[in-house]
Amino acid sequence: MNLSPRWKISPFAAPRSLGAALALFLAFAVALAPLATLAQKAKPAETPKKVFPYPIHKRTFANGLDVIVIETPEFKDVLSYNTLVLAGARNELEKGKTGLAHLFEHILFRHRWQGKEGGYEDLITRLGAHNNAWTWFDQTYYHPLTFTENLLGRKSGAEQLPGVVPLEASRFAKLDFTEKIFKTEAGAVLGEYRRVASNPSLHMTERLLALMFPHHPYGHDTIGYYDDVVNMPNVYDAAVRFYDTYYRPNNCVVVVAGDVKADDIYAKIEPYYRDWQRKEIPSIPESGAVPAKEQREHVPWDADVAPQVWVAYRMPAYKTGATETAVTQLLNELLVSQAAPLYKELRYEKQTASALGFEEGTRGFESFDARVLIVSAQLYKEKLAKSGTAYFDEVAGDITAATDELKRFSKQKDAKQLLDTLKSKYRYDFLAAMSSPAAITENFAWYYRFDRDPDVLDKMLASVEKLTPLDVENFAKKYFVPEGRAILTMAPKGAAGAPATK
Repeated sequence: MNLSPRWKISPFAAPRSLGAALALFLAFAVALAPLATLAQKAKPAETPKKVFPYPIHKRTFANGLDVIVIETPEFKDVLSYNTLVLAGARNELEKGKTGLAHLFEHILFRHRWQGKEGGYEDLITRLGAHNNAWTWFDQTYYHPLTFTENLLGRKSGAEQLPGVVPLEASRFAKLDFTEKIFKTEAGAVLGEYRRVASNPSLHMTERLLALMFPHHPYGHDTIGYYDDVVNMPNVYDAAVRFYDTYYRPNNCVVVVAGDVKADDIYAKIEPYYRDWQRKEIPSIPESGAVPAKEQREHVPWDADVAPQVWVAYRMPAYKTGATETAVTQLLNELLVSQAAPLYKELRYEKQTASALGFEEGTRGFESFDARVLIVSAQLYKEKLAKSGTAYFDEVAGDITAATDELKRFSKQKDAKQLLDTLKSKYRYDFLAAMSSPAAITENFAWYYRFDRDPDVLDKMLASVEKLTPLDVENFAKKYFVPEGRAILTMAPKGAAGAPATK
């Protein structure tokens, strides 16, 4: 159940002190055992009213900032202190200004604490924190991980270091950066784009999203369009507007987990955030008209890489407790897991694909608006040379046949028994994924963002438990349809068997 957002910031991730990093690793390794054991002892066939094993506390400050505290005392001395910003690529509404959410993920690491260049980065590193972040279509998530003693600060020799709370509150409520820093990080993003663009998946994603969401911000990937990234150093004013609009307390959530007490956390952190001013958040426009027929496109690639086939479908917007949302939680097991019939067929029986999966991770399509599920298959160059485009058609046909088969799911032999097994596995995997305070907060924040409901995890698990074979069948009939489908193929330019390109 790991999240797999495509864009992560890495230059600022690792503690510079090897001793601090090692100590942190050992502390976490010792702490991981209790919850893993708990998950193993869970009885997947049962559905108690409360499944999530730890208390979740919520308080909303006067300025609209939600603060969630998850007490996990088994993880001694561990502190996971996270900030969820409800803004991502979906919020980039100005034409020619894509990629700003991801850019600010970078800039927040360059916060000038007390006006000092590199001040924040230096101090958070000296605390021995593992510090990272990622950006996605409708959120940006910052997740420093450290020790409980570093909450408000500690002594380092004769010096008093500020703690995680003052450091995080400062960079979110009073971010201090210069235009020079902005341009430097814009250049870093361009370098990241060029590095990632060496993999054809980025270009395929760009083409696919443009086809399926021509009138919605979901039509561009998180890192932004290439031309916009190139021009990013020149859009300083637009970038400042983006930060000023979305980095507001009523559009953010602080999620704390570890060896902490909720009342103590609230009392200690509220003074650092109280002056952060709320602001009305703009609404996102409707998706507009979408193509009402199957779309196909071939993407040629300059480098010698394995051919690919992507079959994509529009998915419903996420809604906690909804039957359709619950079905999406099982699609990984139904379609691309190693136990799924399609996986067995392509990998072993026909040996037409060397890899099969969901391109954006098992939960990448869970969003505020309808998004897209991408089933991706990596093919063999020698088979393409032998069979030509018929090879692409065969694999795409097998994938669509697998989704069509779900339209008859309730009529399959032992459908209820299979579904019960998948539901039990889902519940077990869900709980087992909560293997550390950092994993707990990340998984919680992923779902909490939709309704800001602290009981969201239990409601999600309960909705999956209620599913029937007919629910799966009805979902497939509604969403696995040609008018909601796009098929992309990719092969190296001039490769034997590949379609001719202009």
